[in-house]
This record gives sequence, structure tokens and C-alpha cells, in this order.
Amino acid sequence: MFSNQTKIILFLLVLFAIGDLNASPFLKDLKQVETSEMTLLVPENNIDEEPAYTEQQVKKAEKSLNRLHENIDKVKILLQISDWYEASYDNPKTLEKAFHYAEDALRISQALHSNIYIGKCYLQLSMVYQLRNKDSMIEVTARKAIAALSKTNQLDDLAESWVMVWSAKMRTRKPIPERLVPIFKAAAIFEKSGNNQRIGDCYREISELYFSYSDFNKSLNFLNKAVFFYKAAHLKEDEILPISSRLNIIYEADKRNRDIIRLKNTTLLQESRLKNEVFLRNSMITFVVLLLIILGLLYKSYRFKKKTNIILETQQDEINKKNNTLQNLVVEKEWLLREIHHRVKNNLHMVVGLLASQAEFLKNEEAIQAINSSHNRIQAMSLIHQKLYQSENLSIIDMPSYIFELTEYLKDSFEIRNNIRFILDIDSFSLPLSHSIPIGLIFNEAVTNAIKYAFPNRTNNIITISLKVTDDENYKLIVHDNGIGLPPDFDPYNNPSLGIKLMHGLSADIEGKFLITNSNGTKISLEFTFKENNLH
Repeated sequence: MFSNQTKIILFLLVLFAIGDLNASPFLKDLKQVETSEMTLLVPENNIDEEPAYTEQQVKKAEKSLNRLHENIDKVKILLQISDWYEASYDNPKTLEKAFHYAEDALRISQALHSNIYIGKCYLQLSMVYQLRNKDSMIEVTARKAIAALSKTNQLDDLAESWVMVWSAKMRTRKPIPERLVPIFKAAAIFEKSGNNQRIGDCYREISELYFSYSDFNKSLNFLNKAVFFYKAAHLKEDEILPISSRLNIIYEADKRNRDIIRLKNTTLLQESRLKNEVFLRNSMITFVVLLLIILGLLYKSYRFKKKTNIILETQQDEINKKNNTLQNLVVEKEWLLREIHHRVKNNLHMVVGLLASQAEFLKNEEAIQAINSSHNRIQAMSLIHQKLYQSENLSIIDMPSYIFELTEYLKDSFEIRNNIRFILDIDSFSLPLSHSIPIGLIFNEAVTNAIKYAFPNRTNNIITISLKVTDDENYKLIVHDNGIGLPPDFDPYNNPSLGIKLMHGLSADIEGKFLITNSNGTKISLEFTFKENNLH
């Protein structure tokens, strides 16, 4: 598709474009672009290849175009004319004509559905776009050429299309890996077609790409391949000589690069050794200083510990003396508390005795009952103090034992052992005086009322007594008889009875809930809350 004159001009530009190693990266990139435009882009059509037109032939062909039928022969002539104007791109008008004739050839090829000439036309347009510096269209038309030529056996034109894709990426300064892909594909297709010179051209450009980012080893390898294929293409020695000179340049650059890397590695190794020596020296100094500091701290700690031990021993002696004194005080306090409870119990017994003596001189039945009720109440409190001074713990009462003894006392007081049966269900727990005395008095009132009023002339008399822990902090006392129950007009909240008022008042003291109900007899229940940690 190119004339021989164009090829000679382009090759001379290649020789001129081979740059110096000391050029800047920007200039080297420009040289690669020039190479892509002037050197590598020398496609040769391998279908019906004809010699390039002369100027007279172009003028004659242009005049005859209107008389020709739109067939493949006209397409060939249009491409020949476009190629001539492209080769003589001395002004924009010649490139415009080259573009116009290539477009006209493409139109006819598309109408004829010829993939071969559609691909050739797109390839021609891609090269014209490059000369017109329309970079965005170079790759577009080249890929259209690839799409058409991939369906044909025109390997050289297909490879040239990939060269144009590479040229577009070079001109738009794409990353090196993107530039390598199309030129490698072009080289592979040229190898299939056996076009040794173009294979050499591709490998030479690959070598320059690797050289541009200092991969001298690969650059040298691919340039050697390029020389091999140039020799296989029977290029003259004077044509291969510049490439051989480039080999020497790359070899020297690679050698210098290796020397620089070796010198850098040597420098880094020396710096590393120096740093290690400095670090080791500083570490030894630091270690010695720290060792001295630690030894000083250990000695100071030893002196301080020795002094502290003397102080602690003195303090321990004082603490032991105080503990002995406090222990004696605790023992003395316990004996005093036991003595207090014993005397309270004796005093309460004395009061009980006085009440009993007083009852012998009374003739009024109500007064005697009042005396007896007071007698039982005092006995309930007296029993608590008796159990306290007899137990090891002087502040809490074991409730099962207390309730059982109080029940036995009431049985004896009313002489009802054979008339009323008691059923007791008591959980094992303890309560302090603040709760045990109110509960004992409420229990005394409830059982006394049941004994006195629940069973007039009845048999199978039962009083059920329950004191349970419902959960960790809640307790419930129930005194339930199977007697006649409460009278219909009984008001548990507004009752003149001293016993009822006493039970309500004692329930309020321990913040309990007190209820009197009819449930197959009379049922008295008391619910209250007590936290066991209060015992401590």
C-alpha cells in the first residue's frame, strides 16, 4: 500500500529517531511515538499488490474514476490514489484527498460486503488519521479493521492493524503494559505470515518499550530477536548496523545499571552494618545504664522493705494487742447480752407471776380473760429472750424451734391437747428481734383466737400453721382453722377488738400485709419482706 519512495523516507526517519540514553524520559517517549509513526507503520498489502502510482498515473486515474463501475477494481484504484496522497503529505489538502479517496473505497467495499477491502480501507483511514493527528480516531478505525480482517487470511494487514492500535496507545501515552499488548499481538501475527522484517520491527519497538522503564535485560533480549529476524529477512549490513549499535548501547546501559545496583547494594550493606554496630553499641550502653539503675532500685527497695518490715512488725504488735482487747470486749459483750436477756426473761416471768396472782383475786370474767391474754403475750416475748440467752447467736431467733415451743405453750395454757390437732409446716430460717417478736405476738393472737372462738362444741378440730419462705426475701405466715369462721358482720379493718388492732399494728411495724378471711374457717395471713443480709 506504501510506495517505495515513502518506505525509504520513513526508514531514514527511523535512523534519525534512535535517541540518546541520556535524553529525558519525555524525549524518549516522543522518539518512541515518532518510531511508531515513521518506522513501524510500513504495511505491505499481500493481495494483488501493485507498484505505487506516479503523479501522472494518479492524475490519469482520477479522471477515469467517474467512468468506472463500483467494483473491487475501482476500490483498488481508490486505495492506490489515497496511498499516493498519503505518501506526499506536504500540506493538509493532500491528506484531505487521501482521506476522501479512502472513505469512498470503504463505501464501495461495504456495499460489496468484502471483508478484505473493508479491513484495508479502515487500515488506510487509521494511518491517515495518524498523519492528521486525530489520535482519538486512530484506534477506533484500527479496531474496525481488525474486526473485518480477522474473518480473512490477510495476516499482514491484520498485524498492521494491531500496529496502528499500538501507535494510538503510544501517542496517547498509555501505561507501558497497555502499549505492549497490541505490539506483541502484531509480532505473533507477523510470525504466522512469515514477514521477518516486520517481526524484527515489532521486536525492536518492544525492546524500546522495555528500555524506557529500565528493564535492560528484556530490552536486550528482544533487540537480539529483532536482529535475528532482520538477518532472516536478508537486510543489508548497513541497515542492521544502527540496530547493532543500539545493542551495544543497551548492553552498556544494562551493565551500568547492574553496576549501579551492585554499588547501591554494597552501600546499603555497609550502611546496614554501620547501623547494626551503632545499634549494638548503643544497646550495650543502654543495657549497662539500665542494669545500674535496676541495681540501685533493688538496693533502695531492699532498704525500704527492711525499714517497712520493722514498722509493720511494730504495727502488727499493736494490732494484736488491740485485737486481744477487742476480743475480750466481744466476749464480755456477749456475756452482758446473755445476762440482759436472762434478766428480761426473769422480769417477764415475774410479770407473768404477778398477772397470775392478780387473776386469782378477780371475779369478772372479762378481766380474767384480759389478764390471761396479757399473760400469753408476755410469755411469747419471754420465750424469745429465753432462746436468745441459750443460743450462741445473741441477735437472731431460729423460727421453727420458736414456733414449735410457742405452740406447745399455748396447748398447755388452754389444756386442749386432746381436743385440737395442730399441723405445722415451718421452713428453716432465722429472724432478728425486730421481726421475731412481732411475728410471735401475731402468732399468739391468731392461735389464741382460734382456740377460744373457732370450735364451739365441734369435733375433728384442726389448726394449720404455715411459715414459708416464698422466695429469697419474701415470707408468709398462715394460721388457718377449720372452725365456724368469722361472723357475717365482722369488719377486719374497723374492729374494736384489742387483738385485731394489735395484729394490724404489729404488721405495720414490719411493713407486712395482714389479712383475715373466711376460707372453710378463719384464715389469718401475714406477708412480709426481709433481706437476710440485714442479719449481718
